[in-house]
Amino acid sequence: MKITYANSKVEKYFTDYRKLQKKLPTEWVRTIKKHMDRLEAAEHFGDFLALGLGKPEPLTGYPNIRYSLHVAANVRLILEPNATQDTVMICTEIEVEGVSDYHGSKENWYIP
Repeated sequence: MKITYANSKVEKYFTDYRKLQKKLPTEWVRTIKKHMDRLEAAEHFGDFLALGLGKPEPLTGYPNIRYSLHVAANVRLILEPNATQDTVMICTEIEVEGVSDYHGSKENWYIP
């Protein structure tokens, strides 16, 4: 699957895991790397969702479709499939939005 990034700052961290390790705890970085490797290996987003790895869940309240993957207790990797509701399962491109703690009354972005 093709992976793009929300902006150059997100791309900088996700293309160099050493930089990501300076910003986030090591356990989180390992989990994020596993998720990214699995996303790259999947042909379609539906294939990845079917595995259930990272407890993928759709997020509500956003204008576009977004999913989150579990990184730690309250920390999620936020993804935006380049698809409509009808084509999410056959989507071949996703955009990484960043790493966020979206629990509570406000979003706390670790990697925006």
